[in-house]
Amino acid sequence: MRRFWRRAGAGASAEARAYASARLPRRGTPWLEADWCALDFELTGLHPREDEIVSFGAIPIHQGRLQLRDAVTRLVRAPRESSEAAIRVHGIRTVDVAHLPPLADAIAPLLRAITGRVLVVHTAAIERAFLGRALRAQGLRLRGPMVDTEVLGRLWLHEREGSLLRHLSLTDLAAALGLPAERPHDALGDAQTTAQAFIALAAHLDSVRTETVGTLSQASRRLDSLGLLHGQ
Repeated sequence: MRRFWRRAGAGASAEARAYASARLPRRGTPWLEADWCALDFELTGLHPREDEIVSFGAIPIHQGRLQLRDAVTRLVRAPRESSEAAIRVHGIRTVDVAHLPPLADAIAPLLRAITGRVLVVHTAAIERAFLGRALRAQGLRLRGPMVDTEVLGRLWLHEREGSLLRHLSLTDLAAALGLPAERPHDALGDAQTTAQAFIALAAHLDSVRTETVGTLSQASRRLDSLGLLHGQ
């Protein structure tokens, strides 16, 4: 498992120190025995070097069950305005967050939620880039793997239908699984949909072959192999 370690100095917050030192589930841990956290961001745009997080939502998962009482969500003030396209998606205007603290001052609940847990996201490249940037501002680096429900969903649909999709939205995945899409484009709503989809997909895949932290986090390798078979 690729590991990332903190660069925070002695002045780091208690949450940052806890995140940096917490033990993560091992690769061979069965998925039901590992602790997870579903995560979603709403953004000013999709370019990590230019855009910012304006909202986050996170829901821990323990023994295959959502821990809703420990869910966290925040709106935060971004140093740049959301694009018109982003506002049309999530509805968060600059005026809505102008009085709120920036992410750097409001990140503590998020750090507590993800500490010691394997992260679950939909379309990992986006969340990984923005979370990595947010952690670096705290003197931290991202630790552990991410599990991508888009990848798991594409694997599951290939098993069910024999076709290999190039892309799979969270809303489409929820519909295919017969799950509700909880408040689309709301960070906590999308985190909840992601968590529910993850549990359903992990359980299904585990019924075919034993799934662990390692196998789920490296599911993209299985998808790459299928892509070669389908000439993609």
